[in-house]
Amino acid sequence: MTLDEECKDCLYNSQMKKVEKGRPDGAKFAEFKKEVRALCDNPPETYCAPLLMRDIDVLNMEGELFARISQSADPVAEAIRYAAAANYIDFAKLSDLSEDSLKIVEEAARKAEVSKNTLALLKSRLSSAKTLLYVHDNCGEVVFDKIFIRVIKKLYPQIAITSLVRGGEIINDTTRADADFIGLSKYAAVQDSGEAVPGTYLKELAPQALALFENSDVIISKGLGNLETLYGEGYDIFYIFMCKCAHIAKRFGYLQWQTAFVHEGK
Repeated sequence: MTLDEECKDCLYNSQMKKVEKGRPDGAKFAEFKKEVRALCDNPPETYCAPLLMRDIDVLNMEGELFARISQSADPVAEAIRYAAAANYIDFAKLSDLSEDSLKIVEEAARKAEVSKNTLALLKSRLSSAKTLLYVHDNCGEVVFDKIFIRVIKKLYPQIAITSLVRGGEIINDTTRADADFIGLSKYAAVQDSGEAVPGTYLKELAPQALALFENSDVIISKGLGNLETLYGEGYDIFYIFMCKCAHIAKRFGYLQWQTAFVHEGK
């Protein structure tokens, strides 16, 4: 059953009542209210009420987590922990994200280790950078990547960020459609790789995407597929991934299934 105006208003009002009970911060609530209103006013033509509620739940999850990370002792380190831990849900689709997904990531984030030396180097680079390229991986974790990007934008507002997604559907990797679904373009310019590969294979990369690797001051790469296609190719990159196989774990000095945050210079 498709949405009508009465359905939209009902969903909006019920969501506002639910959030207001928690006595939210005024500015954050106003922003959340604005985004929920936008979702309710402009859903896809084929949407029904449950699909719109799903979108609102994802938005709510992101807002709560961003606030928590922003208020932590070290927001950059905390955002990296969550971005790395999100690899645990890499087989999920955006539509599958839920409170259960968040609990899984939170548990993994508590165990995630962030190299102090690599973290210090990243912060130093970010303090003087004007451009940053963020290479995305699976769509199930792109909400957590967006939160990391938001943290960077908040702390280093001088940086122009570009998000690189896949050029076509492959397995469950992030595409432009996924980026649009979560409103990523509000914080980063979204560019696709021009290739449908579960990684970033430089030899088949679109010229405009390859130029991003040549011209960005800082590059952050998420996930194992990107690591396997980019590492050793001569670029200065900060990698965030999970050691899903024994070979990768041994190569970087981690245990299998540990999260990793490493840097490769030119």
